[in-house]
Amino acid sequence: MLEYFSKGGIMMWPLLLCSILSAAIIIERLFYYHRAKTDIAGFMTKLKKLMYADKIAEAVSLCEQTPGPVAFVLAAGLKDKEHGRIAMEESMEEAGLYAIPKLEKYLPTLSTLASISTLLGFTGTVTGMISAFNAIAAANVTTPQVVASGVSEALITTAYGLFIAIPTVVAYNYFVSRMDNFVLGLEKGSAELIGIITRKIK
Repeated sequence: MLEYFSKGGIMMWPLLLCSILSAAIIIERLFYYHRAKTDIAGFMTKLKKLMYADKIAEAVSLCEQTPGPVAFVLAAGLKDKEHGRIAMEESMEEAGLYAIPKLEKYLPTLSTLASISTLLGFTGTVTGMISAFNAIAAANVTTPQVVASGVSEALITTAYGLFIAIPTVVAYNYFVSRMDNFVLGLEKGSAELIGIITRKIK
């Protein structure tokens, strides 16, 4: 591995940095989404039972004991129940403005790293081919031995760039899917909670 790294030329260093950053973000996001994981359907069933029974304190307690952005946002709304529907909606919207950025954290960076890794790999291809042609010009003859170093640099950097970019893109799309599921659950849960409050007022 070290032998290939040294043959890849100077572009291997920024590629190494991209791989470290990408791996760090992927690990951090995996832990975060794992901690935020919630059985939203089961949680909402319990919450609605408490709401219909007018057990608001127990409902708030359930939200506070349940991990994830959905419970966090609904707890904010329930705490303002006594101030009316509009106050609840404003509180949940404000909580959502805090929760959603935490779901999106580092995802733009991950997408950028995937693009940069590919571009750095292709840049290494160009610099490797330039080295190969310079070697040909210096030797004034074309033989496999003369161009081997430059071609090797070109192929290695391209391969490393793709090896970094492909899993990074896969991880990015997975995290975006997870985030969308959380946001959908958040919106649905908020609508159901407001619906319950509205029906009880009527």
